Amino acid sequence: MIRYARLIATVALTAVVLVSCARIGSSGTNVQPADIYAGALSASDVRTLLGDSNWWPGPPSFGVRPLDAGTTSVTERYSVSQAFLHLGSAEGLAIRYTVYDKTSSATTTMTAYQNAFGASPTIPKVGDAVLYYGLGGSGGAPYITRTFVRVGQVIVAIGWSRKDGMPTVQQLGRNASKVVDGLKKVMAGKVHAPRSVVDPNQLPPPGLDVTFLGATPLPIEAWVVMANIAIPEAVLQTLQGAGVNDFVYGDYALNDDTHMEVRTALLTFASTAGAADWATTFAPGTPDQAGIASGYVGTGGSSPAAGEYHYFFIAGTHGGMLVCRPTIEGEAASRACEAPVERTAVAWKIALGG
Repeated sequence: MIRYARLIATVALTAVVLVSCARIGSSGTNVQPADIYAGALSASDVRTLLGDSNWWPGPPSFGVRPLDAGTTSVTERYSVSQAFLHLGSAEGLAIRYTVYDKTSSATTTMTAYQNAFGASPTIPKVGDAVLYYGLGGSGGAPYITRTFVRVGQVIVAIGWSRKDGMPTVQQLGRNASKVVDGLKKVMAGKVHAPRSVVDPNQLPPPGLDVTFLGATPLPIEAWVVMANIAIPEAVLQTLQGAGVNDFVYGDYALNDDTHMEVRTALLTFASTAGAADWATTFAPGTPDQAGIASGYVGTGGSSPAAGEYHYFFIAGTHGGMLVCRPTIEGEAASRACEAPVERTAVAWKIALGG
């Protein structure tokens, strides 16, 4: 799904820094990145909000240092990013929650946005401060909006690309209100992520090549988006027909190049044949001597070379996938991905009994 990459590049909502146990606002609530993700919009929320059942979720990005630490402002504590794409068009929605070290830093950032983009309507009022912008673009969804909302020391950036023209400011306000409602519940301690949502044995074993950022179970639709599948509905039906309705997602930083994010997915099938069929169908190459199939997959964007590395393997009824990608959509993944991610895939395959 090339347009998924273009969406994030267009609205400039890349994940940045994420640390655990960050203190937000004056409430003294100890909010962690997983809590913010627990309070973020679901696909169901987006479908209801935008009035269309064809919105699909992508995997989140948890940006924990050292991910992109060299280019991230020291005032940013962490961020959590999520994106949704629309089947049947090039439209998309991207949301990023960024937590700053203090409210004054978030306020300074909002001022910088206003200086960069110009005057903004002041209503509908959402959060402590809000900015609404409509921007021109290209492609199948050229009408792009950006909404920035500050809630204490948190800024929520919402990018929405549309095909039918600019939405009203009132619609942007409704979108922002829905996003901020979930954030406020997290900040008030009304929403918490489960202490253990993923079995560590289902993730790559700790090593020297990648640094763990976060993990969560996801609906299988998010894997279809993660894998850039061009015919998503047919693939979804095939996977669900094989009894696969969800998967385990992990997010990592590549230690050799922290501008690279490594995403992992573990799918569990009813049989070894099901896992083998999946790998044969979707892997970008043939397995090497270690049983790892890999290849460079183009994603489009601002550069013809833009793309990411995909790695596949099977271990019994499990199918594993690793994606090494730049933190900025539309760029080319570094060759620094190759050996470390291959080693990580081999170690994970062995740990799973493959």
